[in-house]
Amino acid sequence: MERIKQMNLKKALFTIACINIMIALILSLLVFWGCVALGSRFVTERIVIDIHSVPFLITRTSEPAAQADTAAEIISLVQIILPILIFTTALFATASIFYRLKLKEPLTELTKGAARIIENDLDFTIEAKSQDELGQLCIAFETMRKTLLENNRELWRQAEERRRLNAAFSHNLRNPVTVLKGSLKLVRKGAAVSEHLSSMESYTDRIERYIETMSSIQKLEEIPVEREPVPWETLILELENMIRLMGADSGKQISFCTDVHSGRTDSVVLVDKSILFQIAENLLSNALRFAVRNIAVDCSANENLLELSVTDDGSGFSAPLIKNGIQPFQKGNGDTEHFGIGLYSCNLLCEKHGGSISVRNDMGASVSASLKIQ
Repeated sequence: MERIKQMNLKKALFTIACINIMIALILSLLVFWGCVALGSRFVTERIVIDIHSVPFLITRTSEPAAQADTAAEIISLVQIILPILIFTTALFATASIFYRLKLKEPLTELTKGAARIIENDLDFTIEAKSQDELGQLCIAFETMRKTLLENNRELWRQAEERRRLNAAFSHNLRNPVTVLKGSLKLVRKGAAVSEHLSSMESYTDRIERYIETMSSIQKLEEIPVEREPVPWETLILELENMIRLMGADSGKQISFCTDVHSGRTDSVVLVDKSILFQIAENLLSNALRFAVRNIAVDCSANENLLELSVTDDGSGFSAPLIKNGIQPFQKGNGDTEHFGIGLYSCNLLCEKHGGSISVRNDMGASVSASLKIQ
């Protein structure tokens, strides 16, 4: 039977049919010979069976009897009908055996698999039990299932990327808008109008470029890095101005310290200002949200790296974040409003700029970001 299971459908059907026909032929010959022998015996020995006696009474007579003629006719009829019944049974047996051996199992597997796919359940496997046509169909069905599963995973991944991109877009856009609001408040108060108008124009241009960039990419990892030489003093002044504007209405004390290590030979750094300011704004925004009163911002540079550190006096990072590292959509202690995308976005931007980010709990939460500036 196992050998028949491995045959192709045509060969298996032919083999089963031949076997059953041979068996039916042998049985038919035996029936034919048996009926011939029994019929000749009735004729030659004049056997008479008395069916009215118990048990049946069989007698031999020398004279022909009507009962003997009737028995001979019955035997002749059996001799014709029984082989027909045998071959009919062989035909049904062939169909039944062929279905059970070759069709039942793969058709059941394919039907169950199709039903699960209709229910969007792709967590199963279809095994090919043989190498025949239905086995090949099972293999093709399994290949289709794997392809559907991979496509679903890819669609889910793309949806997740889009979700992260949208969250980062809304999160990172909020910070320059906050700076613009702060500038507008100072303009209304009449403080250094021209300076703040210049700052507002700079941030407006930055928002425009940021929107164009985020509209042209499919995932956060595709954010381009465009380094340009920036005088250190100019960079520090812009950072200080951004910090002052973001913290203007927070009621928090923000200290800002800068340092250029002796390893630097000039006062110009090669940096993507857009990325640097996104990181600085995200870290400061988180610190303003969680700090009790004091925030410390440190910015320094050596020959290879620019380092930015933000420390607050809040409750610190949660144990899962310290243990598992920075993940998207991971929220801090008691934070139910925000998506938890800020730190993840900063980490990604640091890596794009050839640096890294680290988090720890000091007096509160402390984040250090580094960017390669060579």
